[in-house]
Amino acid sequence: MTKDSFTGEEVSPHRGVHVLKNDGTVEFYSSSKSRKNALKLYRDKRKLKWTEAFRLVRQHAVHEKARRAALKQETAPKAEEKLVKKEKVVKAESK
Repeated sequence: MTKDSFTGEEVSPHRGVHVLKNDGTVEFYSSSKSRKNALKLYRDKRKLKWTEAFRLVRQHAVHEKARRAALKQETAPKAEEKLVKKEKVVKAESK
């Protein structure tokens, strides 16, 4: 099985087009849609919803957002505790 260079889908090697570049790299495109988006239109595969790269970036962003939310929830009680301790110190000093 060969992986499409643009979409990331696995296709049998005798399907599609192999493109040999001047620098020696070989790119495989399973459809004219993926070939045209990559070579002719110069589109970024991370910004197109139908590519695997978009799904990976999106999945990473979702996990990162969840991780940051969890960190905020963990640090919020600690920040509140510090405020309470400071208020107690201020009240004790004023007496």
